[in-house]
Amino acid sequence: MIVVTDSKKRVTLRLAKPGDRFDVKVAGDGTFILTKLDASRVNGLVKVRIEKRGKYHVGVLDHPVNEKALQDALAEFP
Repeated sequence: MIVVTDSKKRVTLRLAKPGDRFDVKVAGDGTFILTKLDASRVNGLVKVRIEKRGKYHVGVLDHPVNEKALQDALAEFP
């Protein structure tokens, strides 16, 4: 498939749907690699809703927390 960039630096992919997100990697030889991202976890972001529990407000996810990912994220802090 060949696509052309318009004057506003946009490219249209016929198979992509509105709202689809892609990770773009640029190789040194001018090659672009597009990888479609999972809609629920774009760039590691997830939807959180805030609930009041007692006198505190708590963020609630729609899936369980991955303990390994949490440990890895906390390891980056001093």
